[in-house]
Amino acid sequence: MLRNRRKTTGITQATAVLVALVIIFAGIAAWGWARPAQVVTETVVSTVTQTAGATVTVTETKTVAGKTPFSDLKVLLILPIDEKDNSWNRAAYDAVKRLQEQFGFELAIERNLFDGTKAEPYAVDYAKRGYNIIIGQGIQYMVMFHKIAPQFPDTMFICVDCHPALVGVFEPGAQVAENVYNIWMTLGEGGFLMGYIAGKLTESNLVGIVGGGRVPSIWEGHEAFKAGVKLANPDAEVREAYMALSWADVAGAKKAAETMFAEGADVIASSGDGIDVGVVEASLEKGFWTSTVYADLPKIRPEIEKLMGSIVFRWDIPLAAAFMDYVRGTWKNGLLTATMAAGIVTISLGKNLPEDVRQEVLDLYNKILQGTVKITFDYSCFDNPDQDKCKPSAARIEGL
Repeated sequence: MLRNRRKTTGITQATAVLVALVIIFAGIAAWGWARPAQVVTETVVSTVTQTAGATVTVTETKTVAGKTPFSDLKVLLILPIDEKDNSWNRAAYDAVKRLQEQFGFELAIERNLFDGTKAEPYAVDYAKRGYNIIIGQGIQYMVMFHKIAPQFPDTMFICVDCHPALVGVFEPGAQVAENVYNIWMTLGEGGFLMGYIAGKLTESNLVGIVGGGRVPSIWEGHEAFKAGVKLANPDAEVREAYMALSWADVAGAKKAAETMFAEGADVIASSGDGIDVGVVEASLEKGFWTSTVYADLPKIRPEIEKLMGSIVFRWDIPLAAAFMDYVRGTWKNGLLTATMAAGIVTISLGKNLPEDVRQEVLDLYNKILQGTVKITFDYSCFDNPDQDKCKPSAARIEGL
């Protein structure tokens, strides 16, 4: 499906300047928004939640210390599952709620809209109702957003884990809409660090990784994870499983992890969403080491004994930059990249990680931040993974 994926090999390089702009924008935003409030206003906040077969609107009133250009915005967050996953959805929910509490905009949240087909009527309805910003948390909304966005030129559709170069690849002939603001996610850096930890921890020399949809960003994370394992332990073997484009497949992910454990794997990582939920459940029952992505699980669930850590995404940073672009009127054709260098991606380590491993991985983390260690990918391996050059990994680690 992604034979033209090689055309996007310049994504990281092409967005290097944009990454720097994220840092600058975030810094400007932090300075401007942190100033003392001049006016005290009261904002009505509407939160839309879903129940079985019905939509319930809960309205609450909050006092906002200070009116800003963001106070009158109406924002919709579309989630593929819900924030109870303590992963992809939780990280997005926390980020948007954090911004709402700070700036006082009106917020609606629609949950359990797994794909673009299910989400489209909601996105259209809210756009018709005058919502300024509609956030789709996932690449599954990309084609749908570019399809409907031209109908609502004054609405900014923020697509997380999306890139305009992929629109025509996923949907041949589809046109890129200028009012879809893209946030591209890099999972490779964090995947490499978690893979290094896994390689150090395994005693059986068999490591597993379970993912949802095999899309470019998740694939990068898996490939970098494999490279990290091999760097730490050349004798280790990595087993991999994808849940056939179903990030919500908790049961399937748990079963895949249990199968890997039965085959001898003593470290099994996960790459987000409901996949995290299933793998963590299996870890608690079987006792193998695991790791998660997006939310800070070591902080959320410190009781988990064999938690290597989490790759944590601070979505509030690029979202704040996107909101700033919107109120400035500079948001058309927006594209930002979530990286470690931009401060958007970080790692949170588990409490029981051996101290020597902790120090080694933090040293690698610092080298990534300093730019002395870089991770690149051979994207020809995405469509043709059986090539010799793609084994054991399509990731290339520079600087070590």
